[in-house]
Amino acid sequence: MVDSLEKKLVEFTNGLNFNDISETAITASKMRLLDSVGVAIAAFDAKPCEIARSLACEVIGPDTAQVWGTGKFSSLEDVAFANGVMVRYLDLNDAWRTKDAHHPSDYLPAILSVSESFELSGKKFITALTVAYEIMCRFTDNVPFNEAGWDQPVSGSIATALAAGKLMGLTKDKLMHSISLAIIPNLSTYQTRAGELSMWKGCAGPNGARNGIFAARLAREGMSGPFNAFEGIFGVWNQTLSGKKFDINLPDFTGAWDWGIEQTNIKTHAVRDSCQLPIFTAIDLKEKLNGKKITSLNIDTYKSAWEGAAKDPELWAPRTRETADHSMLFSVACAIADGKVVPDSFEKKRFLDADIIDIIKRCEINVLDEFSRATPEKRNCRISAITEEGEKVTAHRIVTLEEIKRGMPKAQVIDKFRENTERFFNTGQQNKIIDKVIDIDQNPNLKSFSENFQFN
Repeated sequence: MVDSLEKKLVEFTNGLNFNDISETAITASKMRLLDSVGVAIAAFDAKPCEIARSLACEVIGPDTAQVWGTGKFSSLEDVAFANGVMVRYLDLNDAWRTKDAHHPSDYLPAILSVSESFELSGKKFITALTVAYEIMCRFTDNVPFNEAGWDQPVSGSIATALAAGKLMGLTKDKLMHSISLAIIPNLSTYQTRAGELSMWKGCAGPNGARNGIFAARLAREGMSGPFNAFEGIFGVWNQTLSGKKFDINLPDFTGAWDWGIEQTNIKTHAVRDSCQLPIFTAIDLKEKLNGKKITSLNIDTYKSAWEGAAKDPELWAPRTRETADHSMLFSVACAIADGKVVPDSFEKKRFLDADIIDIIKRCEINVLDEFSRATPEKRNCRISAITEEGEKVTAHRIVTLEEIKRGMPKAQVIDKFRENTERFFNTGQQNKIIDKVIDIDQNPNLKSFSENFQFN
């Protein structure tokens, strides 16, 4: 009554130990924690974040953790949602894009909250976080949920349930049930990211994290979940992917492994992953133009970037912040006009300004087969402008998976954290948080870890 994939997921989750994880992956986990805290604090005052925190009722007792920035204790589910929405809101947290796209750090606050509630060590947190990232990244590599109309939390809720279940010490049998309790009741559709986007775009992942924690808690108390979650007659494969079965690659602990937590892209710009490269390319182009006015822009890209950031007509005329930070057109236009795309670009609604709209109207996007075939190993973006003088000016950038894996240097992650939190923390407080995160694997008990993030 158990699917082969369920068995594989549980064996990996149950079998992974801290000593199996490479030093580079351990460092990567710390950098993603620091980055997540930074982007969450930067988003603290945003409306969706306020809403999520307002629903996190104060709770005293077991299975509780702290809402970041407030010191308030609430249920694990509500903390996972409230802290996760803060991490996700600015679209500045990490991302992974291969066959599909995912934001694994949407689920990081949930895993930390369980670690704190159960008074576990930093090593156990890093191990569980590595489990979650690995599962999400490998589903993203192999299973085309987005293409079939299903959203990221389908696998994110599974990964969170397993990571939380590992932290709770669930047996293999209960981990099995946590999988089905996470996925079968909570399938989420890709309508979240289609057409004009709403506030929910930044909440779907954290909601998946909340559902994953609830699934693990149910399984812990003895609740059984639907059997054959993937292969059953109404299971995931039949209901979401027309009966086609998929497998995912997971470590077998016998040799070196490229851990998913090392491979995600820590963002520079507050836009979706497939808009990062176009912004860098547009900034290069702006420098080459040296103030010359343009009559047209031609953007050459690859298929999955076009599908996620340019295909829908709403992305050519964004009306909401959430649509704008998913729009390649706005990203390029803003970079050309301002030389940067930052959170204030959205808060000040630059996407509604006449100069931005004018640049977008001058744009044409081409999906090149050669660029599409090169993905995911190489991602290309080429932007050409025709000036008023009739001159053609071109900028072309390529980023490789190897470059993404090397990632943002530690010093740059720290600088990003400082910039994101300077309105809330002084330098001394920032230094304390940085030190606590870097030394988290030496921490034997994370019970009060989130107290370091309080200011309100």
